[in-house]
Amino acid sequence: MDDTLRIQANEILNSAPCSIEMPAGTGKTHLLAAVAAIAGEKGRRSLILTHTNAGVDAIRTRLKEFGVRSDSARVDTITGWAFILSLSYARIAGLIIPGVPDWTRSREYVVAASRVADANAIVRVHELSFSYLLVDEYQDCSTSQHALVTALSKAIPRTVLFGDRLQAIFRFDDQDPLVDWDQDVLPAFPEYKVAVVPHRWRGHNEALGTWMLEIRGQLVAQGSFNALDHQVEGLKFVSNSQQGDIASVAFGFSGVDESVVLLDKWPSDVAGHASRLKGIYSVMEELQGKFMRQALEQLPPDGDYRLAHWLGVFAKNCAIGLADLDAPIMSRLLKNQGITRYSRRGITDILEALEAVRSDPTYERLLRSAEVLKRNPGVRIYRWEGWRDTLAAIRATIDNREPPADNLARIRDRLRYTGRVHGGSRAPRVASRILLVKGLEYDHVVIANLANFDDPRDLYVALSRARKTVTIMGRSHRITF
Repeated sequence: MDDTLRIQANEILNSAPCSIEMPAGTGKTHLLAAVAAIAGEKGRRSLILTHTNAGVDAIRTRLKEFGVRSDSARVDTITGWAFILSLSYARIAGLIIPGVPDWTRSREYVVAASRVADANAIVRVHELSFSYLLVDEYQDCSTSQHALVTALSKAIPRTVLFGDRLQAIFRFDDQDPLVDWDQDVLPAFPEYKVAVVPHRWRGHNEALGTWMLEIRGQLVAQGSFNALDHQVEGLKFVSNSQQGDIASVAFGFSGVDESVVLLDKWPSDVAGHASRLKGIYSVMEELQGKFMRQALEQLPPDGDYRLAHWLGVFAKNCAIGLADLDAPIMSRLLKNQGITRYSRRGITDILEALEAVRSDPTYERLLRSAEVLKRNPGVRIYRWEGWRDTLAAIRATIDNREPPADNLARIRDRLRYTGRVHGGSRAPRVASRILLVKGLEYDHVVIANLANFDDPRDLYVALSRARKTVTIMGRSHRITF
């Protein structure tokens, strides 16, 4: 850590409680980690909260870079910490919850955790456990989450909030709106101003970083964005009048050490792009695992002949190369009729594997047949997370006899601690929604359809993920917010 950063981190600790606003890519997470590192050097422990699993990963990575000991900082999501408080002090929380979180009930956990944090006994616990409270991406806090942080800050008054109003892309219902920075944040956590430098782009594309700082005000003030109005190195617009245009752009990045993210708005669009890109781009799933959960809700019980049909449907939803696993075959599986008389070039082994499940409908057989599907040279899985974790949940059910959905919840919950793992020798090629890449950065960003980014905050977050290049695609080069 250089002397300038060390001095600044010390000043922030001495200024707490305070709030810091910094644009994307200017070192906000780096500064937060530096603050935690200096606190650790003083023998003080920090509770660090953010919103997403990706954000937790990013913070932990920075803490490791600064050599922060694991016992000097506890990092979690706001809802994750809320769940821990509610589960640990259920009587105070006034909420009965299972040992495995159901993230569709996140707001309930947060409200219950606020009651816990306000209790005198728990105030004392937090006082003894932590010297500093650091919260990242504060612009994404709902009013209920802000109430929880405020309650925590009573026990940990040396609180520092980090955020950027232009990156407020989470959407809550009218009963739990986003926190208002001027009315809710600044009165309790006065502004601490820092000089901003486009660190993300240093050594990659500094012109792009300078441009990102320049357009912040324009995105809000002008009410529109015209990609052709901006001439900057690394930024280009490509008309996607045909689906093949996305493939030509997506396959145009040859560097094996360079990461690429393809962004769109809706989950179905993201999955559609990945399926058309030959499995090179993998779908990033949300922490709750909605796709996997829905698949497991349809899973027949162990011993049910319909397991073969389920596996066929699941595989077709996760992979390309299974077009010949067609309606006649799927229909016969659903009727518990044999399929060995069918001849389908390139997938004979898959037909045999599905027939084996139909004849021996067990979860063990299903998992072995899934391996056959995966190994087929013509099959490319583009929903790797979904494929891996769904089958892992079934495998766990064989061992513990608990419902697959419960096992899935445990598997997905581990991501809060282990982070996402990208397999293979290449840097990740990911198809995602912007909500899931918040706090992350990639060498190259492809915005698949400009028309879907009709909120300036969504577009700003998408643009600012890129270190080197941004390719904007759309039928029109102009969007009105």
